[in-house]
Amino acid sequence: MPANKKQILRMIKLVAMLKRNSYPNATSFVKILREADLMENLNIACTERTFMRDIATLKLDFKAPIEFDHEHNGYCLTRPDWEFQTPTLTDDALLTAMLGGRVAEDVLPSPLKEKVTRAVDSHLAVSDTSFFDRTFLESLLVASGSKTSIAPEIFEALFQGWRNRLVLHLTYKKGATGEIQEYDFEPHILAAFKGNWYVKGYPRNEKKPVCLAIFRIQQACKGHGTFLTDKKLIEDTRKNGLFDYPKIEGITVRCVPAIAYYLYEQERAKNLKITPQQDGSLIVILPPSPEYEALRWILGEGGNVEVLQPVELRKKVRDMAQKCAEINA
Repeated sequence: MPANKKQILRMIKLVAMLKRNSYPNATSFVKILREADLMENLNIACTERTFMRDIATLKLDFKAPIEFDHEHNGYCLTRPDWEFQTPTLTDDALLTAMLGGRVAEDVLPSPLKEKVTRAVDSHLAVSDTSFFDRTFLESLLVASGSKTSIAPEIFEALFQGWRNRLVLHLTYKKGATGEIQEYDFEPHILAAFKGNWYVKGYPRNEKKPVCLAIFRIQQACKGHGTFLTDKKLIEDTRKNGLFDYPKIEGITVRCVPAIAYYLYEQERAKNLKITPQQDGSLIVILPPSPEYEALRWILGEGGNVEVLQPVELRKKVRDMAQKCAEINA
């Protein structure tokens, strides 16, 4: 059985990667743990030999159905439904797990949020410290920013299809036209984005991915067949975003001093290139961005942002501002 907290935390991280079909091997997992030590201060780095001992412990003591996949050069689970019965954690580790669950309660739609709540409560029931109580957890308020509602049975069907790699039959209502479409659909990715939930995957027997707003799905039920998770689609979505919108390169703007503070706060997270000017204004180069995102931000600032480049974007901002002024005259 696991000898210490570090081994438990390593195995939790390892099982999570196996569940995500990340195909960890000794080299890649040791590298990930080293990065985690630097970024998260976890102090759980190990050698490749220790990684192999952890694999053996999972297989021997927890009956984990782990095999090496030569095609992906890493380990995988042969049974996705296997569950890791985690040994009791220390207060710090338990606190981390339950705070993550508390955040999920406010972000996930029903019925998943109720399942998370029950899981958190079950941890509280076996905890031997008075620090972990429901009142304490509820004092952590999370602004989910949800803009739409989703029928619980729709999200449950999508979640189970995504989790078990099942083809689903979907009835979908297009937003702009109201047109109803039927899909036999492979749900490869579930994603929360700016207050809405989306499912991204492939219509059956098609090679071009489609991203659907879950609140527009009218019906969802089990279809016929299963599918293999497309790791390339997941990697591409992580790198380029959920939507396949064309992006404008080299957007350069001048921002008034009044909004400089929040641009500096977001400089690293949003990959902004900021050059301060003598008058207190900022010249800012935005990362490659979809046109609609750039327009919403620039117009939403109500005259605090001047577009310098590209000229076509500057003209669109002017035309939209003039139209807005005309209808509100």
